[in-house]
Amino acid sequence: MLLIVIVFQIAMRGVLVAGRRAAYKQAEARRAKRREEERAGASLDSAGEGSPVVPDEPEIDVVTVSQQTRGILLATSFVLLAILLWKIWSGLIPALGIFNDIVLWSSVGTTSAGQVVTAVTLGNVLLAVALLGLTVIAARNLPGFLEVVVLHRFEIDSGSRYAYVSITRYLILAVGLVLAFSHIGADWSKLQWIIAALGVGLGFGLQEIVANFVSGIIILFERPVRVGDLITIDDTVGTVTRIQIRAITITDPDNFEVLVPNKAFITRSVKNWSLTNPVTRLVVKVGIGYGSDVALAQKAMLDIARANEQVLESPAPVVLFLGFGDSSLNLELRVFVGRIEQRLPTLHSLHVAVLDAFNKAGIEIPFPQRDVHLHGLAAIDPGGQGSGKSPDQGNELPSPAKF
Repeated sequence: MLLIVIVFQIAMRGVLVAGRRAAYKQAEARRAKRREEERAGASLDSAGEGSPVVPDEPEIDVVTVSQQTRGILLATSFVLLAILLWKIWSGLIPALGIFNDIVLWSSVGTTSAGQVVTAVTLGNVLLAVALLGLTVIAARNLPGFLEVVVLHRFEIDSGSRYAYVSITRYLILAVGLVLAFSHIGADWSKLQWIIAALGVGLGFGLQEIVANFVSGIIILFERPVRVGDLITIDDTVGTVTRIQIRAITITDPDNFEVLVPNKAFITRSVKNWSLTNPVTRLVVKVGIGYGSDVALAQKAMLDIARANEQVLESPAPVVLFLGFGDSSLNLELRVFVGRIEQRLPTLHSLHVAVLDAFNKAGIEIPFPQRDVHLHGLAAIDPGGQGSGKSPDQGNELPSPAKF
C-alpha cells in the first residue's frame, strides 16, 4: 500500500508539471492564433465578407488534466491494490469464494477439444461490471492524460492529436466491451453471428449512417480537410468549422452553416484551398482597344502588381497577351497571394489601380459594339393628316437604313 501511494504521488507530480508546460505552449499558440485571426479579419472586413467563427479546439487546462489523470491513476491504484491483496489474503478469506459458488447460468463454448460447458457465476458478473466501469473511466479521462503525458512531447498539431484521442477512445471502449462480455459467456464465437446479422440489417436499413460513420473515421486518419480550411464541394464554398463523426459543418461567406455528410468527402471531388499550401493565384482579365499600346499596358499592369503589398514576389507576377477579341485586345495579369483571405481585397485593389492607370495613360477599355441593320421599315405618317390619304395609302418602303 505504501509503495502504491508513493508511485501515485510521483505520477501526479509529473503530470502536474507536464500540464503546466502544456498550458504554456497552449498560451503561446493562442496568442499566435489571435494575431493571425486579427490579420485575417481585417482582410475579410475590407472585402465585405464576414469571417466565419471557427470554434477553438478543446484545450486541456491544468485543473482538468489533474482531475482526469487523478481518476485514471486512482482506478489503476485500486485495481492493483485489490489484485495484490487478493493474492495475499485469498487463502485467509474463504468467504469471498462464495461469489464463485453462485451459478447464474451456463455457457456453451467451442474449443479445439469440442464443446465445453462453462458456468457463469456471480463472481464473473461482478468482474464484468468492474471491467465496464474501468472502461468508462478510462474512456472519459483519457483525453487529458494523453494530451499532456504523451502527445505534447511530439511535434503534432492539434488536429492530429484530436484524431489520435478519438480513435484511442473507440479502441478502449471496444476492448473493454469484448473483455466484459467474455466473462459472462458471450465470447466471439457467439457474438460473431449477432454481429453478422446486425451487419446485414445495417446494410439494408442504416447503410448511409454506417457509411458516414466509417467515412468519419477515414477522415480522422487521412485528414483531407481540417478545421479552418477553405474548401469547395459541389456548389458549397466555405470554411470548415466543425468535424464530427457523422457530418462536417461548413460556414459559407453568407455565414450560413451547411452540414455535409462525411461520405461526400470520400466519394466526391473536394477542392481544399489550404491543405498543404495557402498560396493561390489571382487572374485579372482586361481588354484594351484596337490601336492601343500593348507594351505600355503590360508595363502599367506589372508595375501595379509589383507595388501591391499582398502580391508575392515569387512566383512573380506576369502579364500575358492572350488573343484578339471582337472588340478588344485581351490581356491577363496573373499574380499570387500568400493567404486565402487576401484574395478579394487584392483583386479589388488591382482592379481599381488598373482602371486608374489606364485612364491616366489614355488607354481605352472598350465595350462591345454591334452594327444593327433594319430591313422593311415603312415610313408611316403618325396621324395621316395633310395628305388626305389614309395612313395605309401612299407609303413607300425606304431603302435599308444603317444605325
